[in-house]
Amino acid sequence: MSRAPNSALLTSLRLFGDVVLMLPLIDMIRQDHPQCAIDMVVPKGTTDLVRHDPRVRRVLEQQRGRSGYILKTLLRTDWALTQNFSDRSVLSVAFAGRQRRFAAGTSHVRAREFWKRLVLTDIAPVRGGKPVIKWCVTLAQAAGIEPTRCEARLFWSTSDETAVATLLDPYGGAERCFVLHGFSRYPYKEWPLERWIAVSDAIATRHGLQPVWTGAQRDAQRMRETAERAVVQPVQAAGVLGLAAISCLLSRVRLYLGVDTAVTHMAAACNVPIVALYGPTPIRGWAPWNNFAPVEYDFPYDGGSFRNGHISTIQDRSTHERDLAAEPLDMQRPTASMTAISMDEVLAEAEYVLALPDPRATAGAPWGG
Repeated sequence: MSRAPNSALLTSLRLFGDVVLMLPLIDMIRQDHPQCAIDMVVPKGTTDLVRHDPRVRRVLEQQRGRSGYILKTLLRTDWALTQNFSDRSVLSVAFAGRQRRFAAGTSHVRAREFWKRLVLTDIAPVRGGKPVIKWCVTLAQAAGIEPTRCEARLFWSTSDETAVATLLDPYGGAERCFVLHGFSRYPYKEWPLERWIAVSDAIATRHGLQPVWTGAQRDAQRMRETAERAVVQPVQAAGVLGLAAISCLLSRVRLYLGVDTAVTHMAAACNVPIVALYGPTPIRGWAPWNNFAPVEYDFPYDGGSFRNGHISTIQDRSTHERDLAAEPLDMQRPTASMTAISMDEVLAEAEYVLALPDPRATAGAPWGG
């Protein structure tokens, strides 16, 4: 049996959302090893997600095509863990962990990947169809830890709180607002913008809430053009707030509606009531996770809409299956599975989650699959 770690490195090198989905591993390690100092390596542009986290000692930023961080992590920690089995991810821990080096992957290692068995001490096999966030559970169990919670948590600074207050205090504060995140880098994930306009206006009118539309800087012009057609003018926050400030915003608003993006996973980490729209993406791996769900909980294996406590995930099962079967999927075009989602369904789910007790105000928040 290996010694208890005094330090551990977590690496997440792929997408913004993957960083959020690895955060539960911090508390899982510290559950059994509270003295363990945690370092992280994250993709360029995502350090704001974790730099205010009091549980994290050091954050390094990795830029695609560059591996300079490897020298900064060389034999620096007792353990090194990564949530992905790609070559790049395995290399990110191969020279870091003095005692143990973990990667979540398949138990079947292809012949050309033999080197991964040589550099890793532990390959934690993940089951197909498991929520990606639960790869943290698999990694923890490989390390001899039996997690009692699977919870992603985000942190921010007082300056982030000030930025949110400056933006939204004129509208009664973030608590009187709801966030709509309808833009994506990839058109195949988007819902028709005219439907978002109608949904935004309906929720604003019915509940007296101020809409706040979020997006990246690249979405600013399209957001302005779309917002001109709304009856209730939204606060336009495309590229206005950093990731930490968005976390602060999401933790305080009354409702979040969005598509399959990293911001949706951030909203789940902030425990805000959620309506999430999914098209071709398999929900069994990538639906937003409810922090209050039992560790053993899994998403439905087949596609289709489902409720998970204060989180409603909407997906049209039949068109999802057809889109998913398309080879190759054209990520630059809208998909039938997103178009198939009706405004009535989105509004009905918004009413449903708004009627539930706010999980942020309830100790031991209610959960139900």
